[in-house]
Amino acid sequence: MAQTQQDEYVSFEDLNITIREVVSNLNTSLRRLTQVPPGSRLQNLQNTVYSIDAPVVHRPWPLQRHLQEWAAFISGETETLDNPAIKYLCWVPEIATDTRFLTYVENSPIELNWRSLAGLVRSCHCRWENLSLEGPSISIIKDLLKHYKGSNRVLLKWQANIDAVLGRKAPLISAEKLIRRGKGLQSFLDEWQFETQSPFFQKFVEIAAAMCRDQVTRLPDDVLVLLFGDLLSWPGWRMSAFKKEIGALILHKPMNGRVQETTQRFILHHKELSDPRLPVNCIKWAEVPEQAKVLFVQWLRRENPYVFNEHVFQQDRGWTWQQRASGMDPLSFEQKEWQ
Repeated sequence: MAQTQQDEYVSFEDLNITIREVVSNLNTSLRRLTQVPPGSRLQNLQNTVYSIDAPVVHRPWPLQRHLQEWAAFISGETETLDNPAIKYLCWVPEIATDTRFLTYVENSPIELNWRSLAGLVRSCHCRWENLSLEGPSISIIKDLLKHYKGSNRVLLKWQANIDAVLGRKAPLISAEKLIRRGKGLQSFLDEWQFETQSPFFQKFVEIAAAMCRDQVTRLPDDVLVLLFGDLLSWPGWRMSAFKKEIGALILHKPMNGRVQETTQRFILHHKELSDPRLPVNCIKWAEVPEQAKVLFVQWLRRENPYVFNEHVFQQDRGWTWQQRASGMDPLSFEQKEWQ
């Protein structure tokens, strides 16, 4: 019995070593966590932040009565729509971009307020891939926006830059404005209030990322941060488009040492990519062009040709060994790293 109790004792020296190891591992994990860009660490929160104080994304509460009124209108049962129905239907993309609805609004005595006009623009952006950009729907909405006489700052900005909002090349023009400003994506959204869940905004981000990539070796630091910290870290990418853009970035020439290292660090710590040499990541690289994958592996082999195991803390699993092939730290978007 005495022997059993003695076996259960742990010396103070062993306990001290264990505590020191735990504290050291916690500090290491904390340093790595703070180096991960917030956009990739809290992507759902970032989406929510983008939508705060955005008057163009809040749709009025759906009223079945207005939808029934629209159904009666298009079936010929009634020839008019009441004002509350018009204001609501401006936020229903399939109806708001219907030429029958827009023609009725254009010819009616009702004067749309800023909220209804914002709904029409949002509806266009939500159906951007299905609309004829030279068709009557876009044309009527442009005319309605031009006749706005209120004081809403967002509507006035759209009105003064209508080609960047509803023009045939609107995503391209807006992307050029973003890059010229050299500020973050959130700052741009605060000013323009685009619907971040729309195909229009997806196209805008894709074009902006491609434009940055085309001049990546000449970009100032603030635009490099925009590319890696905002555009490529945006959580709304269609995964096939994202992988294609990553492949194009890897293959881009010329590629200086700083941009190559930045690209490596971004990819290695992105949850949808990581190190392609590890079997667990093979499926993640399936949509990246093979030539880009081969070149990226060549970069990694020059940096560290060996795969090693690392002792890490994982939620719900505790301390465990994880296979790792590169010692590069995650990108940090603190100002001091980009000076």
